Amino acid sequence: MKPDQVNSINQSIIASWRSPRDLTCTALALVFGLAIGWLDLFVTEVMVTILVLLAVGLLIGFLQPLAAWRWGVLIVVGQPIMVVVVNITGLHTAEPAQLDIRIVLVALVFTMLGSYIGVLLRNALRGLTRRSRQKVKHGGFSTS
Repeated sequence: MKPDQVNSINQSIIASWRSPRDLTCTALALVFGLAIGWLDLFVTEVMVTILVLLAVGLLIGFLQPLAAWRWGVLIVVGQPIMVVVVNITGLHTAEPAQLDIRIVLVALVFTMLGSYIGVLLRNALRGLTRRSRQKVKHGGFSTS
């Protein structure tokens, strides 16, 4: 990549943090992350948490595809926060609440996977709609 391309990408990432869609997705990622952290403490089946992590990552990656890695990070932050909250308040959970970095890393992998699948789905959908618009624009006939 050329330096001017890198600068352009960096400027678009910085500009995206200021957009209303980005702020909405940030809030959604944090709220869903806290909810998933809460769910994880009260559900004994790991697959439930993994499927929710994938689904939320996919949703937010689809909504805002730029710099999708940050959605994974923001969603996963909810787990350690909820462990700390439960330990401070002394709430009874399905299993003892403990902070394990390995669990957080596994959750990050599944959330990132979901997030990037959402980005791929959005790009595929954008490509399909672009092709259909071109066909309509050219009288329904392919120009290739």
